[in-house]
Formats: sequence, C-alpha cells, structure tokens
Amino acid sequence: MPGAVVLVIVTSLWGIAFSAIGFAVALKSGNSQATQSIWVLFIPFMFLTTAFGPQDALTGWLETAATLNPMTYLLRGMRSLSMSGWDMSEIGLALLAVAGLGSVTLTGAFLAMKSRVQ
Repeated sequence: MPGAVVLVIVTSLWGIAFSAIGFAVALKSGNSQATQSIWVLFIPFMFLTTAFGPQDALTGWLETAATLNPMTYLLRGMRSLSMSGWDMSEIGLALLAVAGLGSVTLTGAFLAMKSRVQ
C-alpha cells in the first residue's frame, strides 16, 4: 500500500512538471493553437523510452535517446515500485528526473507568467 501512494505522488509530480511545458507556451505566446500544437512534438518522446521494451534490448541511437530521456527514469522507478519493491536507487533516479524536468519547465512557465503580467 505505501508503494502505491509513492507511485501516485511521483507520477503526480511528473504530471505537474510535464504540463508546465504547455503552460509556458500558452503564457508566452497567448495563442491557443500554439499551445495545442506543441504536444505533437512531444508525443514521439514517449516512444524514445523504455516503455515498450527493456533498455538492454535497445541499440544505437535508440539506446542513447532512451538514456537521455528523463521519462525512462520515471518508468524505471514506477516499475520498481510496482514489480520489484522498494529499489531506492531507481526511485531516487525517478525523483531526480522529476526534479530536473520540473526545474526547467516550471522555471520557464514562471518566467513566461512574469513577462505576461508585466
């Protein structure tokens, strides 16, 4: 049960960090079409992770892309909570990925909001 709570918390934080991309675009551009069209660019990033296969099976540029993609580390942390238990290194990497993405996207969203209000 505690693992499920941590899983929901980590994925909720990821959702906040990831949605800040749309907030930043919306606040900076003030254009709803730009905000909606930006997500088309990010859907391929989902396929450049380990969501559909283990990282050991990836080779070449796909392995490099999956290694650099922060979503890979989120998925590994969620898998450890749901399948193998409390692997603190995987959970820590997931939290680090959330913090890294959130620091970039939330900063962008707050700066866009600041420029919009001034």
